[in-house]
Amino acid sequence: MQVTLSNGQTVAATLIGSNSAADLAIIRISAPASSLHPVTLGNSDSVQIGDLVYAIGSPFGLSGSFTEGIVSNLNQGGSASNGASLSGLIQTDAAINPGNSGGPLVNAQGQVIGINNSIESPVDGNVGVGFAIPINQVKQLLSSLEGGSTV
Repeated sequence: MQVTLSNGQTVAATLIGSNSAADLAIIRISAPASSLHPVTLGNSDSVQIGDLVYAIGSPFGLSGSFTEGIVSNLNQGGSASNGASLSGLIQTDAAINPGNSGGPLVNAQGQVIGINNSIESPVDGNVGVGFAIPINQVKQLLSSLEGGSTV
């Protein structure tokens, strides 16, 4: 497995743990610290309908995509890209397309409040609504994923 960093460098990656039901995984890469730019995890319990959000990802292979929207609903149900049923999702009108999955949903303070997961659309595009897994749900899974759990 390989990961391409924002500077174009490609590095080897190793799967540490995964949760297929949540469509999440933790990987380890070997890269210089100067190539890594950690993000701050926010508190998804404080998210409110109408909050400004940004979806970051690589839709359709276009790296560095950044779209703006609002939180349009909370505690929604949906399906992960692997078909697993999800609940408690953040719904947004920020454009989330194939390739945004796994990217962060960021609040106006630059904190990650969710992980972009899927879009509900009649045409498999951003004519629809996007969904993100709340970061507090992800935080609950982190220790098991970091410990190598694969479910």
